[in-house]
Parts: sequence; structure tokens; C-alpha cells
Amino acid sequence: MKKQLIFIIPSLKSGGAEKSLISLLSLFDYEKYDVDLLLFRKEGLFLEKIPPQVNLVGDTSDYEAFDASAVSAVKYFVGKGKFVTALDRIRYAHAFAEENEYLRDRGLWNYLKKVLPVIDKHYDCAIGYLEGNASLYATECVNADKKICFFHSDFKMRGVDEALCRDIFEKADSVATVSAECKKSLVGVFPEFASKFCVIENIISSEFINSEASDFEAYDRRNGETVILTVGRFSPAKGIDIAVKAAAELKRRGLCFKWYQIGSGEQESEIADLIERLGVGDCFIPLGEQSNPYPYIGQCDIYVQPSRYEGKSIAIEEAKCLCRPIVATDFPTVGDQITDGVTGIICEADEYDIAAKTEKLINSPELRAKLSKKLSCEVVGNESEIEKFYALL
Repeated sequence: MKKQLIFIIPSLKSGGAEKSLISLLSLFDYEKYDVDLLLFRKEGLFLEKIPPQVNLVGDTSDYEAFDASAVSAVKYFVGKGKFVTALDRIRYAHAFAEENEYLRDRGLWNYLKKVLPVIDKHYDCAIGYLEGNASLYATECVNADKKICFFHSDFKMRGVDEALCRDIFEKADSVATVSAECKKSLVGVFPEFASKFCVIENIISSEFINSEASDFEAYDRRNGETVILTVGRFSPAKGIDIAVKAAAELKRRGLCFKWYQIGSGEQESEIADLIERLGVGDCFIPLGEQSNPYPYIGQCDIYVQPSRYEGKSIAIEEAKCLCRPIVATDFPTVGDQITDGVTGIICEADEYDIAAKTEKLINSPELRAKLSKKLSCEVVGNESEIEKFYALL
């Protein structure tokens, strides 16, 4: 008989965890497993990528209304005669004022889980595929024999409440993280759960990425500029603000380039203001979300990852698959992915060093070719990681 699984993730917006989940599901053995998927919001760039064998479950309309503005949420629930939920939405807004981080996050979750769907089914395993509310739902709201949670970031850099994570880890049977460095970070903070922590890397399919990379011509190269690319959402972690400042520094130095960025996020308006203020609208060009980023990655001259921290960067792995010369900041886990001067260039997370290292590659086609050649000799792609997941099940 097939094993019954449910995966939980807030949405399928463009992001590393979301992309990783789609890659995992695309390789699944559906002869052995029935797979349900609960999205708190049925939205996102990767929604159309869900394999047809996966069943989307749960009516999340109440959650989506609750998660909107307080005024619209209260009107929605009053209109449905759900007066207690309308009152909860007002209390939810006030709960953000709690100064104690654990009490605040626990209080907010206690309101949210009331409006999330109750799945009336017994599962062999529930998988919370993202730290936070997805893992809380898996460990507290699903009837399952086994609970697995994923933690995609470096805990010490992520800024997640320690006490709330302890609640999750106590109830989970296993906690998978994406790199040895991320596991080390978790063990350092939660030594009592060391036996539960394991490493399952984000799955990268080299064959798929290379097949998608020639879909279209990504850039207009009539003016002969060096094409630079960054993939990352507008958030403090991804350091897009640093990239904009580095572009301003390269422009000041008189270099001929176009720097493109793929992604969206909460800092979008701030980044737009920064681009205008620094006068780099002609050379730093946000492209928004892209359902197929691989032609942009495969056809760029230099790939730059300006992150302040990462769990393990999927975008860097994709750039490696496509043999692009890479400049990456010295975030704690970058050594798991790049050997400085051999398979890429590592720099400090500031605009001046990013600009200096990028300028070095702009001015040296020979160095770019050397880095690309070295990457072409590496085996990039790790579809076999799914066997580690099966072993947990």
C-alpha cells in the first residue's frame, strides 16, 4: 500500500525553498507515495510547476482573508457571520505589540492556526518544508505517524526565535537542513536535538537546468556591455541593496556593463528608490520574477551573489551548473559551494569589494574562461539527495 504524505509550505512564491520543493516533488516515486500539498496561499510563480500527481488540499480562503489588512478581514468575517474570528483578527493586530519575541510569535500562531484548514486524514508523514508556520502546522495540526521539518537557513544568521524552534524540534522526528554548515549551526544552539538533525541538500538537476537555458535570447547585446546577473529577492538577506551600490561604484569607475536582477520582495520600493538616488537606472535593471531564469543565468558574463547570509544558495548552484564565472560574498556557508580563486571569487559583503572583484572579472576574459572551465569539470547536480529523504520516511 502506498505511503500517505503531506507537505506544508506557505506559498509557492519565487524563493529557494519553494524551488527546492518543486524539484523534490518532480523526482518523487508516485508508485510508492501518495502526496498531498497544503499551501496557506494558493499562489506563486511555481504554482504551475506542481507535478500532476500531487493533490492540492485544504480550503484556505479564511486564512487568506485573515492574512489581509485588518479592515478588510473584519468586514469579510462579519459578512460571513464569523464574529469571533473578526474579533480574533483585531486581537491578532494587537498581538504584534508584545515585546517578548516568543510570546508574540506563539500568540500570532495561535490565532493563525484557527483559520487554517483542518485536514481530516491520517498520514504516514507530515513534512513542514519551511521553518516557522509551515513546521508549526506539521508538528501541531496534522494527524501523522512521523513529522519532518526543514530548516533552509543558517540558524545563527536567520534571527528565528529560539524558544519557538525548540517547540517545533521537540515534536519533530527529524529536522533536515541544507548544508553541513547549517547543521553545525543548529547543533551549536540545540545540542539536545543533535540526533534529529540531518543534511538533505536542495536538489539541483543539471540536465533540466541546461535544457531550459537555451529557451530564448535573454539579453540585447548590441552595445557590447558586460552582462552581470544577480538572482535574489528584495530582502536584507539577499543584499540587493549592496549590489545596487556596487553597480554605482562600477559606473563611477567608468566600466561598460548592464547589471540585471531577478526577483521580487518586501524591499522592492526601497531598492527602486536607491536605484534612482544613485543614478544607476541605466545600468542596474530589475527584471522581476521569471518563471524560467536559466537563459538569463546561462547567458550572463558574470554571476554575482551579494547575500548577507544563506543556507545554501540554490542560485549559486544553478550558476555553477551553467559554468558562469561567479562572485559571491563571504557568507558563512559559501565555502560549501565555492573554492575562492578556483571555482569562483569570494569577496566581502560590501559594495567596494564586490565592485573590485567584479571589475577584475570584467577586465579579464581569461580569468572568466578559467573559472568556467574549472566548473565544467565539476559534477553539479544532486538528484540522488532524494534517497536521503526516502530514508527518513
